[in-house]
Amino acid sequence: MRWRFYLLEFSIYIPLAFFTFIGNYFNQLHFSDFQNGLIGSSSAIVLLLSNPFWMHFADKRVKNGVLTFLAFASAILIWSVYTFKTFWFVLPIVFTVGFLWTSIVPLAESISTVHSEEQGFSFGKARMMGSIGFAAAILIMGYVKSNTLFFLIGSISFALIGVVSFFIPKTKGFNVGKEMHFSFGNLPAPFYRMLVLETLVLSSNAFGLYFLPILMRARGYSVSFAGVATAIQALVEIPFLFFADRIVKFLGVKRLLVIASVGFGIRWILTGAFDNLILMVAVQAFEFFNWIAIYYAILHYVNFNIKPSLRSNAQTIFWMTTSGFSMIFGLIMGGWIANTFGVKNGYLFFGIMSISTAVFYGIFEHSTDVAAEKR
Repeated sequence: MRWRFYLLEFSIYIPLAFFTFIGNYFNQLHFSDFQNGLIGSSSAIVLLLSNPFWMHFADKRVKNGVLTFLAFASAILIWSVYTFKTFWFVLPIVFTVGFLWTSIVPLAESISTVHSEEQGFSFGKARMMGSIGFAAAILIMGYVKSNTLFFLIGSISFALIGVVSFFIPKTKGFNVGKEMHFSFGNLPAPFYRMLVLETLVLSSNAFGLYFLPILMRARGYSVSFAGVATAIQALVEIPFLFFADRIVKFLGVKRLLVIASVGFGIRWILTGAFDNLILMVAVQAFEFFNWIAIYYAILHYVNFNIKPSLRSNAQTIFWMTTSGFSMIFGLIMGGWIANTFGVKNGYLFFGIMSISTAVFYGIFEHSTDVAAEKR
């Protein structure tokens, strides 16, 4: 049974590789860094509407059918992005496509976490397959020269999710038949404080990954090396995910968030500082305790500290922060910094901000809810 969820996690992260590299496609169309950042953030902006809509919609019915629709609709609609080459035509189109695809990962993982608890398998190990899928796809994307082939791979990756969703056991939402409405209230204060940290720190990741192909080209290296670097950061997530449950129970959510945020800051400062290709690629190995640690720590908190009736709201807000607010700030603000002060200084800015955020959170967070857990 668990292999189905491993396959689901593997498939849902492949399209993220497509969108990680799409900034390079728009750069080839001669969009400015600011325009590129604005387009890159469009999915994050629309996610603030799409995620509450689709998660609430799915939470009151069988989730598999919703996931199938989102996957196949996205597979078709991304070709509209390829059709137009002008910024003011592309911008509204990517908003439209984003309203669909941005809820695929949150919805799929809301299914996986339910069955991991019911069937007793580690969600961390299932999520590990997502890192493998992303790494394999990002390596391929880095070597694709044809834009038509690039979009074809993206389209097929969405269709694959739709196919896989048929093999997953039918999963009902937490509130089928209930009159529940999405709300920001009734959730623990420590949850919102860690989301503030997440917004600031993960914005550095949004900027760092989206502009990495552009940084490579600016320094005279092939864009394919950005694919290698990003694949490395995905593969090094695997050791963490293999032991994720033990790590979060030993360190607790707070320490995990602080350590990961400091590591993020160091990673991006070094990425901007190094001109040597090998060092630029190697430093991406910091990801073994960066984004993946922050993601898993907060998701662990949601699954163990928030009651089931409110869990869909918490998962929605979590993904609004993870892929919404942090992406908006990282790409719009980062695009402006890169356009005004250079891409290198953008990495320096976000690196310093991540470390500062970690220090501030480490000093002022005192809730027992995020202390080490001994289960």
